[in-house]
Amino acid sequence: MEALLECCCGIDVHKDVLQACILRGLTDNPEIIHAKFTMMPEGLEAMVQWLLQHDCKNIAMESTGVYWRPVYEMIEEHHSTHELLMVVNAHHMRNVPGRKSDVNDAEWIAKLLRHKLLQASFVPDKLTRNLREYTRIYRAYVQEKSRYLNRLEKFLQSHGIKLSTVVSDIYGVSGRRLLIKLSETGYLLPVDVIEAVSTRIKKSMAEIHEAVRGRLSSVERKLLKTLLTKVDQIHREIEELLADIHEVVQPFQHATQQLDSIPGIDILAATTIVAEISAKPDQHFSTGAKLCSWAGLSPRNDESAGKVKSRKILHGNPYVKSILCQVAWAAVRVRKSAFSLWFWSHQGKLGMKKAIIAVARKILMLCYKLLKSGEFYDSNIALKAHSSLLQYNS
Repeated sequence: MEALLECCCGIDVHKDVLQACILRGLTDNPEIIHAKFTMMPEGLEAMVQWLLQHDCKNIAMESTGVYWRPVYEMIEEHHSTHELLMVVNAHHMRNVPGRKSDVNDAEWIAKLLRHKLLQASFVPDKLTRNLREYTRIYRAYVQEKSRYLNRLEKFLQSHGIKLSTVVSDIYGVSGRRLLIKLSETGYLLPVDVIEAVSTRIKKSMAEIHEAVRGRLSSVERKLLKTLLTKVDQIHREIEELLADIHEVVQPFQHATQQLDSIPGIDILAATTIVAEISAKPDQHFSTGAKLCSWAGLSPRNDESAGKVKSRKILHGNPYVKSILCQVAWAAVRVRKSAFSLWFWSHQGKLGMKKAIIAVARKILMLCYKLLKSGEFYDSNIALKAHSSLLQYNS
């Protein structure tokens, strides 16, 4: 097979070290140069100098997890003359035929790159990567807060305090006042309930007092205080993180406003979507269908001998998939919207879960089109398109 790149480098990235291999020459027996570097900043700087020394401008790397990122950013920042820099999918790379001898991974990556047989994974720009890091940490903090609230609920139930039976949110304004008083005294009097509970609570004061009549010992009160302190701490961290996200997302303000115009999407959800697919997804994905496949919102094509074995959706990107499913549930509850009309007319046939995945896919396709065109969502146009489709199908 004819070589297409005269000089290229393959990098196999691990947690502590990286293996690099340069192939030079267009002949069938190119010059092979191996090197090994540490993942410390000094080692990464030495790797860039090694690439510059050999005038290698085409680089591909394969990595597990997030170990690729410091290598990618070091080359991106200090190797200004590079022409091709890609992160490749390990599954695709190992399925390319032709690896008959037991060469190391770095050399195999270089060989595939030399013949242009590698497909680059989607890597957004530096600003988007930073925003993505913030939104993913925010998601982890919210999940952590939910875990501690579940522990708090389990603690209350185990001591006979049925607060969740009489209030919808045990850590709302009224619930928190009751829990703070309970952690101080170990019991609640009717006057404590009257002072703590808001008038917006539907249950009567007698019912609330009956639900929280349990008693806590001094040891149990200390444990309740610990749980309340932990929830407060996480809540403050979430608020601080939201303020930071508001600053980091400023360069993408127009894109988030575009997505915010779609039913079911608020500013925070729009920020998360932009962080995952970037503000210009058309520069990385030629069609919206390819973006949906990358996100894991397309059915797999598992068919053999005319028999369909599976139509389950792909794994894809779990972050964008989860936020789009949340958005889809909100969108189908917007009355008289195109998403709501489609969902309620198809969920009986498909089932609610499959129908909501379909709505999530439609929303992602719409996001792709809006970000590509620079336009905002128009509900009138969407409803007209939905009506025309129904008339065509009938």
